[in-house]
Amino acid sequence: MNETRDLIIVGGAVAAQTSAIYAARSGMDVMVIADSYGGQINNTDVVENYPGFKSISGPDIADRYVDHMRDYDVTEEKGEKVVDIRKDDGVFEVENESGEVFESYSVIIATGGHRRRLDVPGEDEFENKGVGYCAVCDGPLYKGETVAVIGGGYAGTEAALYLSDICEKVYVLSRSGVLKGEEITIDKVKKAENVEVLEQALTQEFYGDQMLKGLKYEDKNDEIQKLEVTGAFVEIGTVPNSDITSQVETDDSGHIKVNQDLETGVEGLYAAGDVVDWGAQQLIVSGGQACQAALNAADYVKEVKSS
Repeated sequence: MNETRDLIIVGGAVAAQTSAIYAARSGMDVMVIADSYGGQINNTDVVENYPGFKSISGPDIADRYVDHMRDYDVTEEKGEKVVDIRKDDGVFEVENESGEVFESYSVIIATGGHRRRLDVPGEDEFENKGVGYCAVCDGPLYKGETVAVIGGGYAGTEAALYLSDICEKVYVLSRSGVLKGEEITIDKVKKAENVEVLEQALTQEFYGDQMLKGLKYEDKNDEIQKLEVTGAFVEIGTVPNSDITSQVETDDSGHIKVNQDLETGVEGLYAAGDVVDWGAQQLIVSGGQACQAALNAADYVKEVKSS
């Protein structure tokens, strides 16, 4: 068993690093545990809505967060996921994949989320063989080809716009029939000559041989249509990474329930960022929540250690 630290932060992206910065500046003994750094922002080509940066790549801003955190005395445990968080006699025990246990007086869960899957026939078979979940990561592989983006929300419109500069043709399958996201992005997608939006299109199946050849979807007339594409990017949002502890309460979608102070139902246990049940899933929101969680955790630990 390791020494009991003031705070352990679980996660490796903006909320985790922001928490670490504010906690360290508050004089706390801080440890960050994460399997990797960057999170989903690494999958974003260009960030143009983060104040102070008119335009910056996702991986670049992720690296800047890590560099900033490392200006402070923060202990890092990188390379393994956390599999359990429990509280015993006022002290939290945080266990990683190899069974090592770390102790702290408070914990902030900042684990973000992962890409949501469609769970339709052919999705598993053609994953990484035409079916992908990151247009920025894999889009350049389909230069000059015809691809599909599944999803007309924030992630889908961003992916479609990015792919429109690479691919010959981009189909956007919107289940609701309405594009959502930032208006500036939606306008650009609608103006792109090589982007076609298929409204009320419900993806049913992916097909092919060794590689993806196309997909089937149900149209607004309840008829099954075929779409020949060599690449398909599933961009239908995220699932929160909240299954690392049974001690917190979650909503129907798996997001951790917290109050306005980012407190869970367990005293000393906080959560921030995309894993919680309120707030827009944006960098600036995650950072703000993480700041608040860290400051509240600092106050909590001071009270605990002085009692």
